[in-house]
Amino acid sequence: MKRYKGFTASPGLVLGQVSRLERPPLVFGEGPFHPEQEKQALEDAIQLAQKELNDMADRAAPTEQAIFLFQSMMLEDEGFMNEVNFQIRAGVGAAEAMDRVGRRYAAQLSAMKDNAYMQLRSVDILDVTQRITNILCRRPRSWLALDHPVIIASDLLMPTDLFSIPSGRILGLITAEGSGQSHAAIIARSLNIPGITQVGRDFLEDCDGREVILNATEGECILDPDAAARQSAITRICELQRQNEELNAQLELPNRTRDGEEFELLANCFGPEDVGTAMSSGASGVGLLRSSYMMLPGHAMDEQEQYLFYTSCLAAAKGKMVTVRTFDFGADRTMADAYQGVQSSKLGLRGIRSSLRNLPQMAVQICALMRAAAKGPLRVMFPMVTDIEDWDSAMQVVDHCRRKLAERGEEFEPDVPFGVMLSIPAACLTAEDFTAHGCRFFVIGTNDLTQYTHAVSRELAIAEHYYRPASPAMKKLIAMVVDAAKKADIPVTICGLAVGNAVNATQYLRLGLRSFSMSPQNLLAIKKALRDAETR
Repeated sequence: MKRYKGFTASPGLVLGQVSRLERPPLVFGEGPFHPEQEKQALEDAIQLAQKELNDMADRAAPTEQAIFLFQSMMLEDEGFMNEVNFQIRAGVGAAEAMDRVGRRYAAQLSAMKDNAYMQLRSVDILDVTQRITNILCRRPRSWLALDHPVIIASDLLMPTDLFSIPSGRILGLITAEGSGQSHAAIIARSLNIPGITQVGRDFLEDCDGREVILNATEGECILDPDAAARQSAITRICELQRQNEELNAQLELPNRTRDGEEFELLANCFGPEDVGTAMSSGASGVGLLRSSYMMLPGHAMDEQEQYLFYTSCLAAAKGKMVTVRTFDFGADRTMADAYQGVQSSKLGLRGIRSSLRNLPQMAVQICALMRAAAKGPLRVMFPMVTDIEDWDSAMQVVDHCRRKLAERGEEFEPDVPFGVMLSIPAACLTAEDFTAHGCRFFVIGTNDLTQYTHAVSRELAIAEHYYRPASPAMKKLIAMVVDAAKKADIPVTICGLAVGNAVNATQYLRLGLRSFSMSPQNLLAIKKALRDAETR
């Protein structure tokens, strides 16, 4: 019996047999290659790959379709394909050219240590480039033909791997590398498949066909468990099934505190992949959609691409409100601003400050948002607003976009609600100024507000004692915002990691807040805590 530690990708506990997914090494031809022939072969491979991706999207849930859309879009990205074609013109075979460029792009994204989302996009790039090289090298693209459920083990799981295995045949997932925020992990969570990542390559060496207890909630697995461990796991699995049934019963209960006050539960999301998961977990809407995460490597999406992204999120929300945060480069850094240095630092030109220095890009986003708002309920908030000058400048861009869209004859929603994400103490202290200038709603961002109030980074473990999202100072700032919102009769929501903590959420409730936005996986637990709480 041997125990391996990893990181939770999708919680759960299962017992089963391991089946290792192996990828044979790529072997490229030595040439010589004829560039025109290689270019044609590449175009044919792209057509076939896009057809396969479309087939997978048809079989996927609506919330997962965007994963395959991104992969298909990468094969149409001008900068990416120009690099591949340059390699082909230099005499490299199409398969090797695609592999080289794909790995370089993936490595750039993987190196972005302060942006987990762009890191997981690196796996998408590897996934789609591997599909192309497999087609060009005439290699199979379906890995396993299983006749019974197993726990899949691999070095790294791609999103398409989960659609290359028969439905219902995956008990759990164990990977030597990878991220708990990867798209494969997102799909696993949406399908309630337990999984862990980063267990190390030692586990893979001799796991195939052997029994394993996968405790994904604790981020560990036990290979060749003894009788006592097996029995303990079976007993715990039965207990968890009962607990899950009790927690899922919360879905049918009203959002009402013990003393009769109604509350709203919203979700923090980054795209259509997890919007649908949030809706099925009981969210009343999206309280924070992080728009920066849509950006392709080295390429800012144009207006039509952004419009399609927002409308796909609206579709996944099924008619419920989606609150979009405009670009917050510096916090959610992308390839487009990864090398701007101090300009995108945490206390530099983040959020609306950065957007107002790039008005053409800001106008593109606002136009896309106003067009999307014609297709469903959508509101927009500006992050890192410091004072009324920031707000007025941003609303001038909004007015410009209204005129521009009207001149173009586009269908759009002219009365999109615009609000402020309050993440700077200065803005909280002058919240009433924003309502006087037409602000339609507030969102309190506890992640940034806590660190700016206490002068401590939430990522600095040695100073964790100072990072207190429900401190007396934070409570005073929050109470001021709630009071300003009440006087102006506008809604106010609180979001951030702290809101997913039952103790914090209950304290925020007693400060007068009735709208809470958090990670989708915390929704049911927080609902239970708030239903058991009293407002005084």
